[in-house]
Amino acid sequence: MRNGSTRSMRTWRKFHRYTFGYSKWISLLSVILLITISFSGILLTHQDDIKPLHTKRVPLGVLPDHYEQRLDVTRERQGTTEIFAAEQSVPLRWVILDLHTGEFFGKYGPLLYDLLAVMMLVLGTTGIYMYFKIRKHSAF
Repeated sequence: MRNGSTRSMRTWRKFHRYTFGYSKWISLLSVILLITISFSGILLTHQDDIKPLHTKRVPLGVLPDHYEQRLDVTRERQGTTEIFAAEQSVPLRWVILDLHTGEFFGKYGPLLYDLLAVMMLVLGTTGIYMYFKIRKHSAF
């Protein structure tokens, strides 16, 4: 009995050691995405109060490639292709909105944000469940 118990404990420790590295990186990525979503949400909520959001532009060189295509499509729809042909930047508000919706990361960005939202729902729900389960068994 004792030998099987120590073997299962060693297996559990080995499993924990290998998976902890992965969960650490997944947690770090999730926190970075949550901070990005939170910060961009605050900026979007107060965009009328922050004047530089209306005037600042971001050069296309530091953005993903799909911004150049989006800028060309916008120019064609507005009929301003000849007027702003030399302008190689997009409004800062575009970038903030895309960071908030996940479109900044391409076509899989919104799916990544959906996965993050489901993870937060699961964590929140299990946290509430554990809180009331522990509180029920508590002496206080």
